[in-house]
Amino acid sequence: MQQQRIELLRPQMGTCRTLTVRTYGTPGKGPKAYFQAALHADELPGVLVLHHLEKLLADAEAKGDIIGEVVIVPFANPIGFTQYVDMKPLGRFDMRTGQNFNRHYPDLCDDLIVAVKGKLGQDGVQNVTVIRTELRRLIKERRASLGPLTDLQDLRFTLAELAIDADLVMDLHCDWEAAMHLYTSDSSWPAAADLSAQIGAGACLIAEESGDNPFDEAFSLPWVVMRREYGEAFPIPMATLAATIELRGEQDVYDHYATEDAANLFCFLQRRGVIAGDPGPLPAAKCDATPLAGVDRVTATHGGMIVFSTKPGGMVKAGQELGYVLDTETGEKTPFSSKTDGFMYARVGGRLVVPGGLLCSVAGPSVLPGKTGNLLTAR
Repeated sequence: MQQQRIELLRPQMGTCRTLTVRTYGTPGKGPKAYFQAALHADELPGVLVLHHLEKLLADAEAKGDIIGEVVIVPFANPIGFTQYVDMKPLGRFDMRTGQNFNRHYPDLCDDLIVAVKGKLGQDGVQNVTVIRTELRRLIKERRASLGPLTDLQDLRFTLAELAIDADLVMDLHCDWEAAMHLYTSDSSWPAAADLSAQIGAGACLIAEESGDNPFDEAFSLPWVVMRREYGEAFPIPMATLAATIELRGEQDVYDHYATEDAANLFCFLQRRGVIAGDPGPLPAAKCDATPLAGVDRVTATHGGMIVFSTKPGGMVKAGQELGYVLDTETGEKTPFSSKTDGFMYARVGGRLVVPGGLLCSVAGPSVLPGKTGNLLTAR
């Protein structure tokens, strides 16, 4: 194992931040897998999962079983780790800019279209090499072209440079209260079906562009765009499988979950040829992929207390009462329900809500009418 501590931009005198990166296997040899946790710094299940995964990787490395390269960033957001208000960690948004830590990663697609012109051929493997070479060059040039960076921009570019040439990019998150689920690209399905089945996802939400270029899409979208632009003339595989894995809820920081999740990710790496060994039979899938544009974000019509009657992790029917919002001052009590049949995969963690506030999310099988534009919450 090689450990690197990357010094990040000093935001102010008297301060210092570093990013810890651990690499198992041999860089540049075989397929590359990249894992990070706590990009939303108050989402900790992934940190514990990677702690247990690293034990498995260390053992595999000692046995000579790592065929490729596995890069681990155990906590990807030193900025958010230090943001506390009223004794509560607030790691989803940068408190200086208000921006979501999981948005606005470098979009290199337009530059990439120009950069590969005249360099592609009829060998798909060679085309992947050409595209990755240009991606590595472009990400460095983009950083340099922006001049003085903020500490948030510096963090984004540092993480992007680590993952830009990976075959597998796994960004570990969690929701407030949730069942296991994941997000990936339309073009990565059904190729990602083994990941979904292996981790036991109850929902797999797919979209080519969900809005504001979150971390995973920064690495899947270039391949989507290349295939769209040049795919009829040249063979271009969907060379990077990028996914955001939502490890249940933010309070689900338990060894029994984390050891199981780590073992499943290890088996996934074996299936993908990053690690030698037999992963055993693939578990039966719990879901098929459904469109992210088919998710009904159920919201409150007025403020008050949320009283849920349904937990995440099960199928619900359109119109089925999932709970109610109660305003004890006026006596107003309003049941809420989903507009679609589907899998209720998440609900909010707090029990106070304002008008229009999110209550829960239901993954339906079909795109909902008028569901266009930004498909994510918490922009």
